[in-house]
Formats: sequence, structure tokens, C-alpha cells
Amino acid sequence: MKKNDKGLYRTAITINGKRKWFSGKTRKDVMQKIALYRIEEKESITFGSVAEKWQEDNWDRLRFGSYRTYAPCLERAIQKFGKTDIDKLKPIEIQTWLRDLGRTYAFKTVANHKSIVSQVCDYAIVNLGIDMYNPCDKVKMPAGLKKGTRNALSADERTAILSTTKDENQLAFLILFTGCRLGEALALQMKDIDMKNNVVHITKSVAFHGNQPVIQTTKTENGIRDVPLLSPLKDRLKELKLPAEAYIVSGEKPMTKSALYRRWDAFCKAKGIHIDRHSIRHQYATTLYEAGIDAKTAQDLLGHAQIATTMDIYTHISNEKKLKDFMKLETFVANDF
Repeated sequence: MKKNDKGLYRTAITINGKRKWFSGKTRKDVMQKIALYRIEEKESITFGSVAEKWQEDNWDRLRFGSYRTYAPCLERAIQKFGKTDIDKLKPIEIQTWLRDLGRTYAFKTVANHKSIVSQVCDYAIVNLGIDMYNPCDKVKMPAGLKKGTRNALSADERTAILSTTKDENQLAFLILFTGCRLGEALALQMKDIDMKNNVVHITKSVAFHGNQPVIQTTKTENGIRDVPLLSPLKDRLKELKLPAEAYIVSGEKPMTKSALYRRWDAFCKAKGIHIDRHSIRHQYATTLYEAGIDAKTAQDLLGHAQIATTMDIYTHISNEKKLKDFMKLETFVANDF
């Protein structure tokens, strides 16, 4: 849907073989006119058709990480409910679908599927004026779903990142020593680095509108934070000799989404590793834990809105360490006792 020369949003749809144009001052105006026309024409409005409109209005505004998370969820939801009239979608159908998904996916992924269906239904109610209730309001998450966990990097993966030269992609190196989220790392400029006081100021983030990067605020208010400028990163930044306005990862301006994918894949291939940015951030959390940094300080350094998020990570790291210690004990008893 695009604006015309008169500043009006305009789009066309085909209903019952008839092509009709609609225009309005806002996207919402146009959507409501379409919804009313469909009702007058007695055309059923399917979940799939609403999902497409929701996607058109919202997709480009999603953060990069959110896009990667929700895209497959939306695709599966359309495959499952696409031909169902949205006002006839029943809670039991969604509940059964989530239970089936739980056989393959962890809790968080199943919750994302529920969220995407709920957002589409809310869009139908609020933006299209469809007289219905949101069936997801009656749906509960299935019991007994496994919790997904992220692990720290292996020794080989850490070594591969540490071997990054000044002429290679600096993204992994930057996250490893700052704990930045992806968007935060992409937004870091040399002027955000206080070499004198050894501080990195994290104040902004890159999101993607389509393929194009857009600078915006951090994910949460807690995302605006200072983290220590650790010596390996300080030495690297001195090597790079970038001007104050330069983006550390990409130079004159933030990179596009396609460039991000391309450069990350090339970096991993060159290093012989297959990792994601979340694992590197988890490694930073692991480093904080191993260095004896308390959970409250770690919460500030990681930019978590809730201390519970930090505690979950610290508990996971602690349990991993215990398991490794148990294995060491077993190996000792088996071989040397």
C-alpha cells in the first residue's frame, strides 16, 4: 500500500471477481473500508488474508532479531489456519496446534507461534473492524514443554573469534568483548568509545526496515548502558584507526540486512565455524560469571530489563559447570583412583 500524489494511501483488491480500489488518509482508514466492503459483499475473511495485511503493515518495522524469530512462525500459522475464516478460528484449534508444535520445539518457540496468531487476530479486530474476539485469549501454553537453552562457545569457536584480524569482519570480536546485542553492535561508532576512561557507551541500535538499516533506541531502557572497554578490544580499535563517526563493524554507514547475512556467512566459513550472535553474547555472560561478577552487575552490563533473565542465564552456566566438574570427577575416579 503506497501514498499517491494527493497524500492518500491507496490499494486495490479483487472480491468475487471484481477489482475495486480503496483510498484513505491512513492505512487504518483503507483497511476499515476494505473490511466493510467485504462484509457487504458477504466475502469470508480468512486468517491467511488478514495475516498478509498484518505482514504488509508491520513486517518492515520489526527489529532484525524479531524478523528472524517470527518469519517461520507466521509461515507455519498461515499453512495451518490460512484458509480458515478468522472469525471462526477456535481456541481448541490453536491449543491443539501448539501442543503438536511442542513435540518439536521448545517453550519459547511455541510461545512465539501463539504470539503471532494473537497479533494477527488483534489486527483483524482493531484495524479491520471484524466483530470477533481473540481466540488466543483462551489458549494456555501446553504443559511440559522443554526449555531451550543457549550454550557458551566451544574452545575452538573462541579461538576462531580471537584470531580475527583487523582486516576481517569485526562483528563477532566486538560482541565477544562487549556483550552487545546484534543491533547494538552494528550501531556502535568510534565516538561511543571512551579510550581515556576505558568505557563503551551503548546508546542505540540498528533495526531493519526491509533491507535498509535504521538507527533507533536500544531494545529496552536498560539497554542504554556503559560497559568496560576490555584490553583486547581497545588494542583492536587502535589498530583499526577509524574516525569518530565511523561504524566499527561497517565503516561510513550501517550495513544492510543482506550485507549482514553475506558477511557473517563468509566470516564463519573462513573460520570453519557455525555459530550465531546469541551464542557469543552468552559467552560474554559466561565470562562475567567466571570472573565472579555478581548477578546485579551482570544485569546492568548485559542490558537486561529483569534480573530474572540474568539469573536464568547464571543458573544455566552454573549447572553446566557442575556437570563438567562431575565429569572430571568421574574421569579421575575411573582412571586414577
